[in-house]
Amino acid sequence: MENFPVEILHRIFDNLDSETILLSIRPVCRLFRAVINTYNRYIFNFESISKSNFHLQCRLIRPENVISLILSNNEHIPDQISLFMSSVRLRQMTRLQSITFIGINELQLNNIVKRINLNSLTSFTLHIEKYDDRRKKTTLNFLSSIMAQSNLQKVELNIRNDRISEISWPVHCRIEHLIINENITFDNLCKILSSASQLHKLILKQDLPTMIDHRKLTSTFPQITSLTIEQLDVPIDRLESFLMLTPSLIYLKLIGKECVADGKRWEQFIQINLPHLDTFQFFMDVKKSIGQTREDLQIILDSFRSSFWIEYKKCFIAGELNIKRPHDIQLYTIPICKLTLKYELYSEKIFVYTTSDISPSTTENINELNLSLKMQIHDNTIPKQLLLRMNPLFPKVTKLQIEFECKPSLKSTKFFQSLIDVSRLVEVTLEKYSFDKGDEIVLCEIIHFIEQLPNLTSLTIHSMFCKYEMYPFLDNICSIIPRQIKYLQLAISKLDQIKMILDRCQYLSVVKFETTRLKLSAEITHWFTENTIDSTLTRQNGCDIIWIGKRKSPMIVNHKRIKSSDD
Repeated sequence: MENFPVEILHRIFDNLDSETILLSIRPVCRLFRAVINTYNRYIFNFESISKSNFHLQCRLIRPENVISLILSNNEHIPDQISLFMSSVRLRQMTRLQSITFIGINELQLNNIVKRINLNSLTSFTLHIEKYDDRRKKTTLNFLSSIMAQSNLQKVELNIRNDRISEISWPVHCRIEHLIINENITFDNLCKILSSASQLHKLILKQDLPTMIDHRKLTSTFPQITSLTIEQLDVPIDRLESFLMLTPSLIYLKLIGKECVADGKRWEQFIQINLPHLDTFQFFMDVKKSIGQTREDLQIILDSFRSSFWIEYKKCFIAGELNIKRPHDIQLYTIPICKLTLKYELYSEKIFVYTTSDISPSTTENINELNLSLKMQIHDNTIPKQLLLRMNPLFPKVTKLQIEFECKPSLKSTKFFQSLIDVSRLVEVTLEKYSFDKGDEIVLCEIIHFIEQLPNLTSLTIHSMFCKYEMYPFLDNICSIIPRQIKYLQLAISKLDQIKMILDRCQYLSVVKFETTRLKLSAEITHWFTENTIDSTLTRQNGCDIIWIGKRKSPMIVNHKRIKSSDD
């Protein structure tokens, strides 16, 4: 082993996360420790990590060996960025090629960028959560400096338009891939596109700008070859006017409302204005003034059955109509191009396709499923087409949200297994307007079922109203929480439940306790201060969020009953 080439070990490390390298491999032997100390391509992703492991990695880090850094302030890890700033020598981070700041505030941003070397940056992602106009000028100077970096290729901005509008974009900006998450004005967008002569891929996470004024334009933007627009909600004329500015498109994806319902019109527009377009994907919710029938849906789909669509573009379309809501239809390319989908199990639907050869991978892109249950689930009520499927309807779902709109009753796990590949599930959310005593059995059955899932790390049980209705059976729920989870969101009514959860869930990193009383919230803060070391606690929107530090042993619980008008 001593003669094993270090380069091969480093190549293996390239496929491992930093937590595995530093905390699992490094302690094995002196040889591994020496090899790891010379490894200089660390990718630190701190989006989801226990506080103890976070501290360990910060202590073991050699900042000059880090090439990628992801820091996040969110409900899963509150105030992580400040802790990182106080734990690591930022000035030694001289080789960073990729930086991602999620949920950062402007003061933190200003303090970090003064210390980090940006000269090697190829990718930059920024989401500002809290703004401070006193820092605005410094932020703009920093962003302008970032955009001028000669190696920068990819940028994602989740910041307000007033910040984007004052960025000084270099005349020959070298960005190739740009994602904009917030609304942006047409003038600002044109300003960016006019400067970014090498920008090939543009993703707009929001709707198109409200005003598209061609009188202000002297040229088009032929450098754009890939365009995605999400949350699209504009008249077809405005969309066409915008697309005429990007005549070199090879790839186009549209998600939103209304705009794609006439295949003949789109066929003519593409042939005249987008001659290079190879891939066209869309998912559209279309509202009609009168109720639609299968025949109406057939007429719409007929406009997508020409040889242009079927033979030349290989573009196959599906139309979907909910019989109980006949004014609303959905049109989408196959496979569905969205990552998130809402699925109503018992809604009676009509489907029409432009081809009879429907691929079994129609839903292969769906990563997050919002399942709406409006009826009770029994073996004899599960749709037969689901139970007869050889493979799950949604094979790649990792996040499942179940919205109970009725008194739930679950009698068969066949339902879940026919709908999704449960072995892939990472996050599960169970949500109802108001869980009460009558819901205890079904919640317990679902929790017992998901405890067997090998990849499950996150569980949320959320009552949108009257959380105190859950109090009579919270002890029972707390006693069966899946042992392997790292993130938990749940209402609690007394301190004993905290110890019950922490004793059971040894890997738990972050908890979000929904509490209706400020007195209980204060006692939760005191409990974690007394029973853990270095936990981070914040309160947001009626929830106590704790990034759990090192646990003391034994943990102490005040068994005195907490009086409350809710009890």
